[in-house]
Amino acid sequence: MQTTCSSCKVNVDALKANCAACGLTLTLEPDEARRARSLRMPSLGALLFTQGWTLGARTYLLFLLSLIPIVGIGVLIVSVIFGRRMSWKHGEWTSWEAFEERMRTLDLIAIAWIGMLGAIWLLLRK
Repeated sequence: MQTTCSSCKVNVDALKANCAACGLTLTLEPDEARRARSLRMPSLGALLFTQGWTLGARTYLLFLLSLIPIVGIGVLIVSVIFGRRMSWKHGEWTSWEAFEERMRTLDLIAIAWIGMLGAIWLLLRK
């Protein structure tokens, strides 16, 4: 992580929001290799909870297409493989951190959703 202000070349604490010397607001983002790796990861949330994931990830066209029964299978596959990249590119996120937090939250919601469906199935099976 860079600890030098790119504007005035003063060392800054990585946790500070502003450069102490010139007042420039700093945006701390991961290096490009880490970001690219994160965007290439498949989306667990899209696999387990496609329609909810597409809404939460701000991929509204995929949500509408997922409502069509035969097309929905294709949307599931596209969302799992390319969903994170599409969401980052078209979702108008305020920051990388907001995007990553949303992806983590959507994955956790999907896991909880599948767990709840499994518990209901076990209860009704008896």
